[in-house]
Amino acid sequence: MLIILIIGLDLIYNFTLYKRDLNEKCEQIVEVKTKQKNTDIFYFGESSNFNIRETDSIKNSISEITAFFFPTLTLTSINKPATHAGIYKEWLKQINVNEKKPKAVIVTLNMRSFDAAWIHSRLETQLQESIVLAQSYPNIINRFLLSLQAFDNKTEQQREAEMLKEWETTPLIFPFPFKYKTVREWDNGIAQGTYIKADGSWDHDKITLACHYVKGYAFNIHDNNPRIKDFDEIADWCNKNKVSLYLNLMAENVEYADSLVGKELVFLMKQNRDYLIKRYQKNNCVVVDNLELVDGKEFTDQNWTTEHYGYKGRMIIAKNVAKALNKQFVKEYKNAY
Repeated sequence: MLIILIIGLDLIYNFTLYKRDLNEKCEQIVEVKTKQKNTDIFYFGESSNFNIRETDSIKNSISEITAFFFPTLTLTSINKPATHAGIYKEWLKQINVNEKKPKAVIVTLNMRSFDAAWIHSRLETQLQESIVLAQSYPNIINRFLLSLQAFDNKTEQQREAEMLKEWETTPLIFPFPFKYKTVREWDNGIAQGTYIKADGSWDHDKITLACHYVKGYAFNIHDNNPRIKDFDEIADWCNKNKVSLYLNLMAENVEYADSLVGKELVFLMKQNRDYLIKRYQKNNCVVVDNLELVDGKEFTDQNWTTEHYGYKGRMIIAKNVAKALNKQFVKEYKNAY
């Protein structure tokens, strides 16, 4: 009787409120479902794709510029700020491969999404909420779970505590001697007057920015990082369904990381890049390496760590993605710039 009741309620919900709830809570999932039939290439991204400078004369996103190189193909971008592989994999699962599968999928590979600040971000609850209705349960059950907030729904205080604990306890591993053992030690070391102005006072702006770089990039990516599990699932889905996967490793401000913090931080950034390429550059997956391609001045945010670029930076990355795609889509490629 319980099973019959659930089936009945599910049917009623599907014909009444389900579409409204899906459009309200899961905008990107609706986009994937509705645009699949007319899409040759999907581009999954966060704000790095569409953020622009106000002074940019050309305001096209990275995905739009990439599409210029393949005028006969339809490249569809699905974007949500602060999104990561744990959400991208859920978008990917919404593709009905029996209906029409894309020829390729480009997934943003943001190095900072592996760090403690992003993994324990206060925005994570909102992101997790956006995929509840897409789980593989009857829709009425998913709606019930959403009503109960039965998903990763930690408070901001809980997430901050987890982030701080990770900074304080996770050891930083170097193949050479280094005086700081954790992010917290390194952050505190820089905060103690590392930069001094000509008048002898502390340069608080420079110190603060250097500390942001440490907290953003001082970590070792390893097999147990939750993002690795997510990207593994993405790669497995693409292999299983014979869809080419391009992981778009975003450019980071390596220039500022070097000048503000030093070679040890740059070492970690490059080591993490090498780990990702080695792990995923196989089978039908290509890692598009943009890590060191964009100059420091081309980053939109000069006082924070983000993957936001002016037009020149977006163009560099888009050209690099198009170059990688050209090996698969030789006939469709057109040199747009």
